[in-house]
Amino acid sequence: MQGMDEERSTLNAPRLFLGLVVVTLGLIALLDNLGVVHVESAWRFWPLFLIAFGTARLLRPAGCPGRWTGFLMVVVGLWFLLQNLGVMPYRLIHFWPVLIVLVGLRLVWGGMRQRAREAAPSEGSARISTFAMLGGSEHKSNAADFRGGDVTAILGGSKIDLRNANIKSGDAVIDTFAMWGGIEIIVPRTWSVSVQGTPILGAYEDKTEQHPETAGAPRLVIRGVVLMGGVEIKN
Repeated sequence: MQGMDEERSTLNAPRLFLGLVVVTLGLIALLDNLGVVHVESAWRFWPLFLIAFGTARLLRPAGCPGRWTGFLMVVVGLWFLLQNLGVMPYRLIHFWPVLIVLVGLRLVWGGMRQRAREAAPSEGSARISTFAMLGGSEHKSNAADFRGGDVTAILGGSKIDLRNANIKSGDAVIDTFAMWGGIEIIVPRTWSVSVQGTPILGAYEDKTEQHPETAGAPRLVIRGVVLMGGVEIKN
């Protein structure tokens, strides 16, 4: 029971951070309208969304997937924020070679983790973690007891195929974040889907066949935020 409570608090963290960011932006806009502060446009603070979600991922317990993605989101968000505020004189394009270095480090780290995985028995992972930025990603799962995970798409697309996965106990929860991107999730026809995400100038589309929920039936819960993007769930 304690483990389930920790998992739920982890999955709720991005929503809590997003709420704080939205409240902050609203207060800035209100104070600007009242003449208390002078801000050219509250939209210049949009990188706070990236920082909030990145921080939520970094606060996850050690060993949880998505922490590397969170670090990148925080760095990129801080860079854009400082640039919008006029503090950073350089543009991100000037430092494109850093991206090559980060990709190389990611490949090295992935190779080391792959060796560790090959030494262990091969089993379908109960959780997934995928990140797509300026590109696309595709992930399939045949887990015997799928528990969920996190999917992020920024200026890109991500496809999750769960047709060969099973849910044996409780609800599986996928935390989604789509910003100027799209996420496609394919589920078995026997699953029921509960969409609890927050769309902001975007949409969650549940195109699955709806079945009456019965006790113990497999259920997938979709949470997270869509910002000028889309998440589609279908059979």
